[in-house]
Amino acid sequence: MDIEFLRSELGVMNDLLYVMADIEELDALNKGWRDRVRELAYDVEDCIDRSVARFRHTGGDASKGGFFGTKQLARKFKKIRVSFQIGHQIQELKARVIEESDRQKRYKLDGLIGSSSDASRNKVDLRMCALWEETKNLVGLNGPMDEVIRLLMPAEGEMPSQQVRTLSIVGCAGLGKTTLANQVYQKIQGHFECKAFVPVSQNPNIKDILMKICSQVGATPSMADDEFLLVNKLRERLQYKRYIAVVDDIWHSDPWKIIGQALVSTSPGSIIIVTTRLKDVAESCCSSHGGRVYDMRPLDDNDSRRLFFKRIFDSEDKCPHELERTSEDILEKCDGIPLAIISISSFLAFDVPQSPDHWNKVKESITSPLPGNKSAETMKSVLSLSYLNLPHHLRTCLLYLSAFPEDCIIESDHLISRWIAEGFVNAESGESLYEAGLRYFNILINRSLIQPWNRLRGVVVSCKVHDVILNFLVSKSVEENFLTLSVPSRLPTSLHSKVRRLSLQNSYQENVVSWIQSIKPYVRSLACSVDCKELFPLTEFEVVRVLDLEDFEPLTNAHLANIEVLLQLRYLNINGTGVSELPAGIGQVHNLETLDIRYTQVEKLPSTIVRLEKLARLIVSPKVKFPAEGFSKMKGLEQLSRFSIHGQPLSFLKELGQLTNLRTLEAVCDGILDVNYEGSGWGIFTSSLQALCSHKLLDVDICMMGPISMDSSFSTLQSLRTFVIWPISSLPIWMGLLVNLELLELETKRFTSEDLRVLGGMPALETLILILVNQSFGSSVQSCLPLAEGLVV
Repeated sequence: MDIEFLRSELGVMNDLLYVMADIEELDALNKGWRDRVRELAYDVEDCIDRSVARFRHTGGDASKGGFFGTKQLARKFKKIRVSFQIGHQIQELKARVIEESDRQKRYKLDGLIGSSSDASRNKVDLRMCALWEETKNLVGLNGPMDEVIRLLMPAEGEMPSQQVRTLSIVGCAGLGKTTLANQVYQKIQGHFECKAFVPVSQNPNIKDILMKICSQVGATPSMADDEFLLVNKLRERLQYKRYIAVVDDIWHSDPWKIIGQALVSTSPGSIIIVTTRLKDVAESCCSSHGGRVYDMRPLDDNDSRRLFFKRIFDSEDKCPHELERTSEDILEKCDGIPLAIISISSFLAFDVPQSPDHWNKVKESITSPLPGNKSAETMKSVLSLSYLNLPHHLRTCLLYLSAFPEDCIIESDHLISRWIAEGFVNAESGESLYEAGLRYFNILINRSLIQPWNRLRGVVVSCKVHDVILNFLVSKSVEENFLTLSVPSRLPTSLHSKVRRLSLQNSYQENVVSWIQSIKPYVRSLACSVDCKELFPLTEFEVVRVLDLEDFEPLTNAHLANIEVLLQLRYLNINGTGVSELPAGIGQVHNLETLDIRYTQVEKLPSTIVRLEKLARLIVSPKVKFPAEGFSKMKGLEQLSRFSIHGQPLSFLKELGQLTNLRTLEAVCDGILDVNYEGSGWGIFTSSLQALCSHKLLDVDICMMGPISMDSSFSTLQSLRTFVIWPISSLPIWMGLLVNLELLELETKRFTSEDLRVLGGMPALETLILILVNQSFGSSVQSCLPLAEGLVV
């Protein structure tokens, strides 16, 4: 009954925290209460998870040994001891829950003072300040302004367009989208009969927006008019007028559906400019009026310096010699984002003495905000708009990026798998957790909150976080005790508070050593790539879900001993470590979902690995050999990457075909296979491949040592979405049957125009990558370019 009481209380606490998360500013009493409830929720969840896992772990096996055997008695005594410990902890937590409830009633914390709606009424919209920025103070906008005007306005001597021209300016917070739109508006508005500039914001009042447009274009609105009447008035007013309208800071496509109807598309020569942080919104606004998207870029190094120096010294090229180096470091941190440059330079100009020591402190403030830095608060306020606009689950996923160092290139697979292990991802019907995580990742890219970095075959496979945004996320993480960083410039704010997620970066200081020992029982997520011997033994991290030890060189086989006691472990990354053997106990880590052992010395997986029925992602090196039996038990496997077909037990290759949830398969062959008879390793592998395609397999990547013949054994791969295979001897006719294929990559010595006609019959093909060896492509290739969205030769 007590555990059920805690479950119910945990649900209510989480609901409360969701409500309070939407409130940008809380008074001191409510903020303190929120923090205590959050920490209590963590402790309750850990207790519930620990109790369930420990009872399961100490349950024993009656089939082994006599009832009165020594081992059986030891298990029973251990179970009794664990039951007592957990029971005591449950009683303590129950008392804390009741105490917090009583405290809330005692101090009347029943009103959430400082709600978001109240706060917004008393705050200046900082984006609007850009509307009054003097042209003489703007740097780096002349080029973009001229380009936008060229895209919108007819050239000299050219007749005005007979259609409405729409342009969406898109980019991350702080780039100056509003400023650019306003400067274009100011410069060309004299060419139009009607003009309007309206902000939309996150929670728009559509009627109010329509009334503002009416007032500016002379449509005489009435307070009694509803949205339908206002749209009709605007359409009637603009029907035969040449107008310019700027719709600034739009966050959703839905408001545009009404505003776009009001801005009629039958007014020749008219112009609509939209600004947004969201690429999908930008494209949606353009599609309805046949426009285009203008992707706004950060300032280059020269313009960044000009803006920086002009703000501080009222000159674009004047800087004391002793401050030049620090100036360059600060500008590098700002990475061309005008709002970041303006925030920091304003602080330097008015509040900081012009000395290297003081400026170096400001440089550090970009990663650790200084108290009283009001300019930095400007940036924080603007970024808060983007952050608070996200659904709760996306806020959590974005906040998690604070775990990665500055300028770190983050693999999308790596990030998504950690999100899943932390429990941040919720899949929709018919969707795997990884697919849901990939959807989250793409949303954050579309919202310009993370930057796409590397692409492979047209897909974003890694990202970076802008330093200014990372600074904001770190600040939020510290405020909410979401994640703790331990680096020289970011020591924990309190060495006594419970740490839930820990990221050790670069190096650490001696005073952190004892602190690490004290926080181990509470850490859910640990990321470390530096030499920190205080992490051992890992088994002291009792509730850890994520162990990301990639490139953590001190890690050896001994450090993974007794790993089976980490009952909540879901993600284990030991890529690039000194481990040469996985312990047999790995098979008892029943909650493990992701295991990455690339670039280790591991050459053989233990037979117990097949007990990991929840393992969804297994990434190995080609030299790794799999167990001869039992692999088919791993029904949860969705991704199997980088294993070698050559040298594997034939029984493993056969059981591979029984993994009914496998979606992604990446295989290599670094040896010679006999591909001529069904009983060979290649024959068994292709049979398993056919079986997998009848289930959920979507993506296949096969790299062979030498060319193979693509015979009819592959003809049942119609369900594939991506297919990468090379080298092959020639293109088979049956490949035209792959009706669902979106991406195809091939390497071959022979490719003809007939082969291209086969590929041209694939209705879903979007990207075709051809790697031709010792053959030059003729005109036949060029004539088939329209068959594919991308063609790389």
